[in-house]
Amino acid sequence: MAAFRLSLFLPEDTRRDAVFRQTQFANADAVESICYVKTVKYLHEANANAAIAAVITGPDLADQVDPAKGLAIVDDPECAFYELHNRLFLEHGMAPEMTFGVAPGARVHTTAVVSEKCYIADGAEVGPGAVIEPYSFVGPGVMVGPGAVIGACGHNSKKFDGRMFRVAHAGGVRLEEGVQVLAGAVISKAVHTDMTTVGKGTVVSVRAHIGHGCRTGRNCIIAGGAQVSGYTTLGDNVWVGPGAVIGNLLSIGADARIELGSAVVRDVGPGEVVSGNFAYSHVRHVRDHAAKLSK
Repeated sequence: MAAFRLSLFLPEDTRRDAVFRQTQFANADAVESICYVKTVKYLHEANANAAIAAVITGPDLADQVDPAKGLAIVDDPECAFYELHNRLFLEHGMAPEMTFGVAPGARVHTTAVVSEKCYIADGAEVGPGAVIEPYSFVGPGVMVGPGAVIGACGHNSKKFDGRMFRVAHAGGVRLEEGVQVLAGAVISKAVHTDMTTVGKGTVVSVRAHIGHGCRTGRNCIIAGGAQVSGYTTLGDNVWVGPGAVIGNLLSIGADARIELGSAVVRDVGPGEVVSGNFAYSHVRHVRDHAAKLSK
């Protein structure tokens, strides 16, 4: 991956120069990253993270940035960061590092649309009308059903000074061995140079959606029409029922169960069963519902 020098992109704002390789969040583990900081919480994360080589922040927090890190001081760090992100992606080819190709043992339908910048492994099957976008890894034995989209750009628009700014998706998707993505399902690519990852043996059912930057464990079931929002993490053996919606940046523990139609807005612990809108303990939810019916 190419290296970039901070002073070449933000020359008027750079106070300490540094070399970095990709944009990322303050808690990311990709080495030589640049992030932005608007709050004390993320300042502490960036300072404590050895993977962060440079920080873009405002005048109010600049003096507190680790002196070992590069520093650019701007009035709107979020806007400057995403403008830099788009420029690196669109003009300088910032992207994940991966090998491209279609293995001899892969079966790709003639009507599928497959990017030259992807990898499809032996034993994988890509069905009619499916779309495999750039920087998608389709592992051994993966089945991509009719009309499914792997590597779509998800919604990530910001409003700066009253204008809508569309953030480019610079990452990819990784479907591990034996994953099934059924008809019409969509797996969005990550925003940064990491990968949305669907774990070994997981099933993403008809018209379900896995948002950008999500990571599922092994043998999960994402039932029809379910939505897992951006950068949420699922442990192994999680069940997400039909039509359920899980918010972004959440953690769903191993063996948890999200009942059908639930709206999840908080972390769910391992083995926990939740339901409702907003979702909480399924047992309590059923008891509360029964109590209302008895009145």
